[in-house]
Amino acid sequence: MKILLADDERLIRLGLKSMIEELCPNMHQFIEVENGEKLLKQLEKEIPDLIFLDIHMPMLTGLQAFSQFHMQKIPVVMLTGYAEFSYAQEALKLGALDYLLKPASLEEVKATMEKAASLFQERELLLKKDYELEFEKILDLHTSIRFLQSPKYVLPPYTAVLFYVDHYHKETFKNDLDVLNAMLSSISSRYGARYTFTFLPTGEICYLTSTVIPPGEFQGVLVQFHQTSGCVATGFHVSAGNLSELFTQFESVQREESLRLCVHLGSVISEKERLTFSQLLPFSDLLEKLLMANQADDVMGFQNLLHAISQFTHEKEIFELCDDSLNRILSMESGTPASILSIRQLVEFLKQMTSQNQSIDLIDKINAYIEEHYMDQIGINTIADMIDISPNYLSKIYKMKTGEKFVDHLTGVRMKKAMELMSGGHTASVRDTAERVGYFSTRYFTKVFLKSTGISPSEYMKSHLLNEGKPASF
Repeated sequence: MKILLADDERLIRLGLKSMIEELCPNMHQFIEVENGEKLLKQLEKEIPDLIFLDIHMPMLTGLQAFSQFHMQKIPVVMLTGYAEFSYAQEALKLGALDYLLKPASLEEVKATMEKAASLFQERELLLKKDYELEFEKILDLHTSIRFLQSPKYVLPPYTAVLFYVDHYHKETFKNDLDVLNAMLSSISSRYGARYTFTFLPTGEICYLTSTVIPPGEFQGVLVQFHQTSGCVATGFHVSAGNLSELFTQFESVQREESLRLCVHLGSVISEKERLTFSQLLPFSDLLEKLLMANQADDVMGFQNLLHAISQFTHEKEIFELCDDSLNRILSMESGTPASILSIRQLVEFLKQMTSQNQSIDLIDKINAYIEEHYMDQIGINTIADMIDISPNYLSKIYKMKTGEKFVDHLTGVRMKKAMELMSGGHTASVRDTAERVGYFSTRYFTKVFLKSTGISPSEYMKSHLLNEGKPASF
């Protein structure tokens, strides 16, 4: 926590700081001011998590200062050397968390800090939830209609890591993600920042936090994660100063993520490293398409891509840049140890790979599930879990075989169902329609419907109700 110590006596400030440090070593940051005016100026610069505030200070008393900022709901512990209950009453009326007589004992400070810590944790959980929900909303609006709203909680500067999973065990995957989430949470806590950990509509696992964190901080996390889980996950680190830049960076990673099949598989790849290995992209893109065609049981596509990679030039430069990632991914995909040193060896190895997918067409299976569950809160991760394939691969396979993004198909199905409900008079309001096709936000549903059809849902419903001579209800 950031703790502000406001007292005109330096020894009192030092004593409090010493006791808090003794109780919670290296856990808190301290800011010190010696009067009420400096306190108010400090609050204009930054808001602390807890204030220890002396009631009697020169120039502007603690109570006078508190009366000017109490609406900000900052937890405040009042301090005084005067055992007068009237001071306590006035402080508590303003919303003080606690009231201590100076000099406070270690036990008294401990009890106060426990109370403050409990309140801090409750507040942080609520703020983290607000952060997560706001990012989901920002993400949905940007994905569906390219709209960027002004954030209230998800504020810059941003650090994000997009994770691509190439190997996992279905039985332990959810638990493994919880472990990764906990590891990333510890990094955010160390930097004093909120974060969210979620799936993007395109299948990537996204960690986002509102502070600057260098790529090196995440290397140890992935090493530890791979040692304790059955996953092989590669992280792409990005940074941005605003939401527009953030989504531009996401799109850049999505164009370049195949690099992991050739370099730094299971590690963290920085923006600088993506640029360094960019000449590998034509080769890594072809390789990824081949692996996806194999997973999707696309025999003709696999053969065409195999021919294309056999014609690949600059063989020497490619294999000089590749590390052991190429052989690792091939070994994982085939179940056979790979030791590839040339294009010819690669082609021969790929020819021997056989698809292990079920005979039923993967896309038909996905589309059938959407038709049955469009009204539920489903996403690419839901489908991926059902058919035992990584979300990022599934997203790519779907686009490759249909020419359409998974999220766009899901939106199209929902819009079609919404029109059927409204034109048939099966829903009483726009809100009812939105909820019945999988949207909990009427405003968001309205924006998506307008973008998809060129008309608002209320206008669409009104036109059909008037045609039938029924009164409209919105």
